[in-house]
Amino acid sequence: MFAITVRRHATISRFFSAVCDESRCSMLGKPPFRRLGGPMAWSERPITPDTEGSQGVTVRPGRMKDVPGVWKLTEEVKWNKHQDMIETLFKMCENGWNIAEKDGDVVGCYLSHEFDSGLKTAGHFIVSPKMQGRGVGAKLMSKYFEEFGDRNIYAGAISPLLDTYEKYSGAPLSKGDTGGNYYGVFKNIPLPPDMEQKYHLIDFRHVDMSDLIGYDTSYHVVPRPEMLKIWLGQTTAKSLVLLEKGKIAGYGSIRPAMNGFYLGPLYAENTVGTMVLLKGLIDLIPRDSSVDFFLPHSNEAGREILKANESTIGLYDTFHKFATKSYIPVPKWNNVFALLSNECALC
Repeated sequence: MFAITVRRHATISRFFSAVCDESRCSMLGKPPFRRLGGPMAWSERPITPDTEGSQGVTVRPGRMKDVPGVWKLTEEVKWNKHQDMIETLFKMCENGWNIAEKDGDVVGCYLSHEFDSGLKTAGHFIVSPKMQGRGVGAKLMSKYFEEFGDRNIYAGAISPLLDTYEKYSGAPLSKGDTGGNYYGVFKNIPLPPDMEQKYHLIDFRHVDMSDLIGYDTSYHVVPRPEMLKIWLGQTTAKSLVLLEKGKIAGYGSIRPAMNGFYLGPLYAENTVGTMVLLKGLIDLIPRDSSVDFFLPHSNEAGREILKANESTIGLYDTFHKFATKSYIPVPKWNNVFALLSNECALC
């Protein structure tokens, strides 16, 4: 079962092919770092002041039936999400969504997830462009801090929003690691010759889940079994485990987005392992597909891979991880090539 060869994953699911045919964004003849119909970089978005114009807006707990409304919000702000991914985030963070609603329409949202009594995460904070500047965001954030303000809340944000979050937290934020939101086509993965032979790639369902959870916990300290099972098991996702001498040396997942595909998480013990795992995941999708991913700047493999693909992959947002009280990075942050989802403030 654990042969020391890299298994090729040439088979592409019908769903993956269909999504790619419908929404692939070709990079040929276009600026490589601009999505076609994709999100506007946060640095280009106006940050409007809060006002008291949110009359008629109510904030309530989210329900599964809100998935289409939240997905519509992601389209309005041009986040590159597929509806399946939004549904998966709802399942992962059950009872963690809050919805701003006006006249029956979803006009804002955020999600949260509780790991333990002292750790809470927050993310996926969106306000409809039609309602921005009317106090909807202020209403959502006030609700969150009213419920959880005494907790140590972890989150991720692009640089221009740090001051806004600090304003609502009422105290300086504890800022941590940085990274980038990248988008483009992987044309070249600079693997040293013959190094692939050290590893074996298998579908995550062929690995003892307790072993995979244990590996994930080596990064996060706090176990997250249900979250991992739901995310990796999403129907439209492809998730692989990297083995070295029969032991888990990494794992990763890729799934359809509205434009191309979303990569994350991708964890591995070293640079070569990262490249082998990345190549295995990229082999699962149609050639020259665009890929969206959140990359920590401290990842060595990431620097090498970006350099090898500098004409086809680029940065459009820089993000900071932070906490409202005390930021403690994950122990193996440097081994993280791609985050699970920065929108839910989790690796």
